[in-house]
Amino acid sequence: MNKLLKTGLIILNLLTLTPCAVFAQVDKIKFDKQTFNLSNPDSKTKSYDYLLKDENAGNWHTKIQLTNFPDLTNPTEAAAQYAHEIQEKTKGASVLVYPDAAIVGYLTFPGTKEYYEYDTAIYQPAKTKGLDRFLYAKRFYASELGGAENARKAAIEFAEKNNKKYMEMVNKEAPKYKVD
Repeated sequence: MNKLLKTGLIILNLLTLTPCAVFAQVDKIKFDKQTFNLSNPDSKTKSYDYLLKDENAGNWHTKIQLTNFPDLTNPTEAAAQYAHEIQEKTKGASVLVYPDAAIVGYLTFPGTKEYYEYDTAIYQPAKTKGLDRFLYAKRFYASELGGAENARKAAIEFAEKNNKKYMEMVNKEAPKYKVD
């Protein structure tokens, strides 16, 4: 009887803990031969940032972001709306939309031009509700590149050389990662 009780408790524990494991956000993402670590596991907004080792939310060079939008249902419309928001928010941003694939690639910058940022994002149906966005971002800091103009040039060169590569990678890798 004691053995049966222990076995029953183990099974009950597994059944209780298994749903938690299924709904836990992944701790690491492998992308472009690099490992990105979850930096904000307790996100209340269902937006998770993954950064390289030794980088943080205030100072990063490369980032993966997974975000769930529970009220969105159409990936193509979401990508088009996102592109529009980028252009509205940052005058002078360069935005390229592939509506059939629900992918957006863009270069943006803050008003201070302390950095220029290249991003590629794809929208896809979420596992539970709405849409998930998988975003890859790379920043080029003016302070590290000898000024804003050099940072702008570096970001443009990177985008021109790598946009197709990262759009294809995002399209391939995004389905592996869902926001829970």
